[in-house]
Amino acid sequence: MKRFVTIILCIALLASLLAGCTQQSGQTEPSAKPDTVLTPQDEIVSYTVGEIQEFGRNDASVWELLQDLLPNLIVYRSAGGVFQYASIDRSLPQSNYDWSNLVEVSETPREVEYAVDGETVSIKGIDVSTYQGDIDWEKVAASGVKFVFIRLGYRGYESGLLVKDDRFEDNIRGALQNGIAVGVYFVTQAISVEEAVEEAQFVMENIRPYNVTWPIVLDIEDAASATARTAELSQQARTDHAIAFCETVKESGYTPMLYCNIRWFIEKLDITRITDYDKWFAQYFRKPFFPYAFQMWQYSSTGRIDGIEGNVDYNISFVDYGNLPEETGD
Repeated sequence: MKRFVTIILCIALLASLLAGCTQQSGQTEPSAKPDTVLTPQDEIVSYTVGEIQEFGRNDASVWELLQDLLPNLIVYRSAGGVFQYASIDRSLPQSNYDWSNLVEVSETPREVEYAVDGETVSIKGIDVSTYQGDIDWEKVAASGVKFVFIRLGYRGYESGLLVKDDRFEDNIRGALQNGIAVGVYFVTQAISVEEAVEEAQFVMENIRPYNVTWPIVLDIEDAASATARTAELSQQARTDHAIAFCETVKESGYTPMLYCNIRWFIEKLDITRITDYDKWFAQYFRKPFFPYAFQMWQYSSTGRIDGIEGNVDYNISFVDYGNLPEETGD
């Protein structure tokens, strides 16, 4: 007979783990109490001893363990590293992926794909910017990469100026010449709807000569400075700007997409207002946890691809946006 342990044992385990947990910055994790008291009928969650041990075998983080223990809540970290908990809005379109279908292709670096009935249905991709340096796109294509998102540019977080990535032209030409499907992304620092529209128009102007068939992505994330021009924006304002960008892209005949991590999707944007737009979700877990519908998962920032020096982000897409390279036989 299976031996079950209650959430009490799990919380005891978490307490010991949290005592030594560190933030990504390397500082000691605060001994934090969540802002929200969790009392939904005092739900009891049971796990076998073997299931708890499995977290250790897979080198799962405390964050992942918390999320697995609390499947009916969204667990994320605040900017200060404190765990927060949010309710799931079941009225919104939900993610319906079965993560038991994740297949590990390689262990170091970890590469995964999503397979159904033994057939791979996910699409392998990467994203690049000037930080990847000079890329040999012929080798990248030969490595099995089917799509790439190329940073087109960004708005300065202090100056507010629009800047094109200095390797954008080389990257987009190289990818397209080697048959890789292309999307682009732009890192926003818009502080008004007008600036968000300006960013989208800047993207449209610069992709006009190229066959961009995958989404145009608004990259929304923490700026490099706490005094960035967008630091004090409200959730409503950020959402207004994201919608303005996406609608401008859509009116131009392209597919808009939003890129965020879980904190930004839940805390910084009003998720109820952006259900119409595709989402690219960044979370470096063994399996992602985002309860709402999304189309692409960025699962690692330490991937390695032949033709690129150093690390590169690994992505899988669950949607085929078209213009993919044809499969070739041996």
